[in-house]
Amino acid sequence: MTASRWPHAFFGAAAFYAMIGVSWGLAMSISKDHSTYSAHAHLNLLGWISMALMGTFYALLGQRVPNWVKITNFTLSNVGVICMISGLYLYLGQKGPPSVFGPLLAVGGLSVVSGFFVFGLTAVTTALRKPSLAA
Repeated sequence: MTASRWPHAFFGAAAFYAMIGVSWGLAMSISKDHSTYSAHAHLNLLGWISMALMGTFYALLGQRVPNWVKITNFTLSNVGVICMISGLYLYLGQKGPPSVFGPLLAVGGLSVVSGFFVFGLTAVTTALRKPSLAA
């Protein structure tokens, strides 16, 4: 069985979100404008930490998880992070009307929750599965 490249995708996304998060934090510190700190914190938690933990799971324990599950988890999680953080930024920074940030927050929130449910069910079913003899 060939190793899956999906852990690399999760780690790559996590690193990307971490770079944005630390840059954003630096910009808030320099400008002394912390009005969007909640969006910044969500980016670090959902984008950097959660994606890195999912990548770690798939690298260490998820070799037998079907690729369609990993693709679904990756897609839902990234759509969620991008939409939710964009919506929070617009809402908290008062930079956009509710007709813009409302749908972003709705799609983002539902995608994040769905991504976590896919991940959670995958982790639980993997834990309950009988270990392979090759391991």
